[in-house]
Amino acid sequence: MTRIQYLTLSLACLVSACASTPTTPPPPAGPQVSTTRPEAPAPLLREVRFSDLPNWSRADLAPALTAFRRQCAQWANLTPDRALSSTAKYGGVIGMWLPACNAAQSVAPGGERAFFESNFTPASINYASGEARLTAYYEPIITASRTPAPGLSEPLLMKPTDMITVDLAGFAAALDDSTLRGAPRALTGQLRGNTVVPYPKREAIIPYQGQIIGYAHPVDVYNLQVQGSGRLGFIDGAQVRAAYASQNGYKWRSALGALRDSGAIQGASWANMRAYLDANPNSARSVLNADPSYIFFAEEQITDPAAGPRGAANVPLTPMGSIAVDPAFHPYGAVLYVDAQYDGAAFDRLVVAQDTGGAIRRGPQRGDFFAGTGPQAGQWAERMNSPARFWTLLPRGAPIATLDGAKRG
Repeated sequence: MTRIQYLTLSLACLVSACASTPTTPPPPAGPQVSTTRPEAPAPLLREVRFSDLPNWSRADLAPALTAFRRQCAQWANLTPDRALSSTAKYGGVIGMWLPACNAAQSVAPGGERAFFESNFTPASINYASGEARLTAYYEPIITASRTPAPGLSEPLLMKPTDMITVDLAGFAAALDDSTLRGAPRALTGQLRGNTVVPYPKREAIIPYQGQIIGYAHPVDVYNLQVQGSGRLGFIDGAQVRAAYASQNGYKWRSALGALRDSGAIQGASWANMRAYLDANPNSARSVLNADPSYIFFAEEQITDPAAGPRGAANVPLTPMGSIAVDPAFHPYGAVLYVDAQYDGAAFDRLVVAQDTGGAIRRGPQRGDFFAGTGPQAGQWAERMNSPARFWTLLPRGAPIATLDGAKRG
């Protein structure tokens, strides 16, 4: 049998075994609404006024301007005719956004509202399906050691050399195969000889020499994997970033939730999980193995302490200015206005779509808000879980018909 025949058989195995596998890290564990992921039809964008956006006149727009400037810096490296997205049904091409990018560079503090009102047109995004909810995530700072130390026993691993990604979207187009079109756009696997097989689950992953970045508390490592990235504060005083590198391809299952459901802890909090594992250190492996998903990291230097890690859009995340979205509905770089609640009060923010996650791929009204770096941001993020409504801001002068693919009568 040829290598191509082996690969074809292996692809079929992967599709049947991993059809619901996320390819990016999920956001923090928390109450989730079980929904069926909707299809992504062309959105119906309806122009509205800025006064129609709840609390627009009082919203803090400075973080969104910072996030937009960072997005523009990334777009500057691309051609103007490049589409913002190959999956989302609005957004147009980068050239439509460049006038606003140019204007953004000269906005002085306090001029954010005038900038957005002069360069954008707000529009409602009308879908009937999907989950309407806003949660939050953050970048942890955890204590780490280059070698195992008391309380620092769980390794953080780099992306393995035997991991491969299969571009199913490319195979679906090349083979005109409807079954492959219904599968995820990409799958993560392992090449064994001439055969592609699913990558091992968490419980079967064994580090090889040179793969370990460092060691930390098991709960800190798992929290880092749930958030997708974080900062490592080594006991010698050095600090680096553990950036998301890859995932083993399995659907995320909260080990924290599983521990709560077992009755071992009373509430699904990181503090409760840490207290349990400190009292039962020999159970760390079995507790974490409840989640077959595994996140691998890349060690990076921190060049801008005020910025977060790079999101899926390859742009440094901005605290309180970036949001993770379902990229089937929103293009990276989309400027979104979110209306939600936090601790019983109105929470209205302008944000830029710059990241995604497996547990938020649930429609156009589902978002995960980047709260920032460190324990205070983590405490804030843990409490954010609210119904939400979304609007988008489109470049002024760009026809809505061009941006959403629908003709207006």
